[in-house]
Parts: sequence; C-alpha cells; structure tokens
Amino acid sequence: MAALIVLAVIVVIIAAVLSVSATFTVTYTDRWQTKISILWIEKEIELTKILDFILFPQNKANQVKAKKEGKKKEPRKKAQSKPAEASPAPSASEPDGTQAEKKQSPAPAQKQAKPNYLKSLWEKEGVVGIMSLVSNMLQSASSAVTTLIRGFHIYSLYVKLIVGGSDADEIARAYGRICGFYYPLKGAVLSGMKVDNYDDLIYPDFIAPCNEYGFQFIGSVSVALLLKVALSAGKTFLVNLIKNK
Repeated sequence: MAALIVLAVIVVIIAAVLSVSATFTVTYTDRWQTKISILWIEKEIELTKILDFILFPQNKANQVKAKKEGKKKEPRKKAQSKPAEASPAPSASEPDGTQAEKKQSPAPAQKQAKPNYLKSLWEKEGVVGIMSLVSNMLQSASSAVTTLIRGFHIYSLYVKLIVGGSDADEIARAYGRICGFYYPLKGAVLSGMKVDNYDDLIYPDFIAPCNEYGFQFIGSVSVALLLKVALSAGKTFLVNLIKNK
C-alpha cells in the first residue's frame, strides 16, 4: 500500500513538471514588447537586442571587443611593490645531496588528451563519414523543428499591415509582394500549428501617407513538448546512425 502511494506521488510530481509551460507574449504598436511568463514569474526582454545578436553577431562581437579595448586603455593604479623576501639559506645540517633531491623533484604526469571524434571519423571514413554525420544532424534538427511546430500552442495571433505612401504604383507593387509572402505563411501556420484565435488586417491604402503596422502573438511551449522534441531528435539521430553503420 505504501509503495502505491509513493508511486502515485511520483506520477503526480512528474505530471506537474511536464505540464509547466512558458508563455510568450510579443506585441508591436509603436515599439516591440516581449514578455515571458513561467508560473507566477514574468520577465520582459528586449527582442530587438536578441534579433540583432542572432542576425548580426559580428556587430555584437565588435562592440564587445571595442569595450574591452577601452577598459585596457584606462589608467591603472600601480600596486606598491613589496620587498622581496630573502630565500632562507640552506642549513648546515642538511647535506648537499638532500638539496639536489629537492630541486630535481619529478614533474606531475600529464593527463592524456581525449580522442577527437571528428578527427577519428575523418581518419576512418574520410569525407563520406563527415557528410553522413552532417546529413544525420540536419535530419535530426528537421525532425525536432517539425515536432516543435506541431506541438506549439498559439492562443492569439493578430497581424495588421496597411500599405501606404505617396506613389500609387509603388503601393500596389508592395502590396502584391506582401501578399505573395504572407498568405502562404498564414496557410502553413494555420494548418501546421494549434491556433485558438487568429485575425489579420492587410490592405493597400492610397490615402495613408505611410505604412502602418500592428502585431500580437501569445503562445506557449510546455516541458512535455520540449522533452518530446529532444526524444524525436534523438530517435532520428540513432536510427540514421545505425543505418549508416
């Protein structure tokens, strides 16, 4: 009886952990606002900085490098030098042989470096093995992304895009390009994801002096989904690895 109670408690705890989800809220009116909520914890993040880091990592690296170089150029206080302590003279009681043994103490043994997997793969199978590994990783990533997209829950999605400007011909062309990109993406989202509420407002306005934008996205991902994604990617990787052996 006690074992069943313990087992039931473990099952409840596991179910509670797997049901924990992170909710993402992204809105845009005059600026981007992004919030992440996990249980009772809510954190606002700057989406523009994240996108800038992902899309332009070299710019971020240059900024960090410039900041470090600026710190190096700052004057540093010179530490007061302490007088060197005289080394103790060898005692008369110790023979010269003892001093020589102390000086010639054996160096610690170096640890053997772990074998490099890619190097070993290259030596055994050459370029075919590397290409097979890359193909396996791409297939595993594709399986993980597919599982994530299918399990992602979107509570609310709203898109507003009014195409304006001063040139009617350019407005019409821009609206056509936007529709050619937007509606296939809309179909993929609605058919491949779980969406509760969806609405959009997209049209050309030949009177508006400029474009108008609006966006709202509220979605969540649970621990159970992340575990499922990891298992899906791992299964695909192992199956392909066994096939290629």
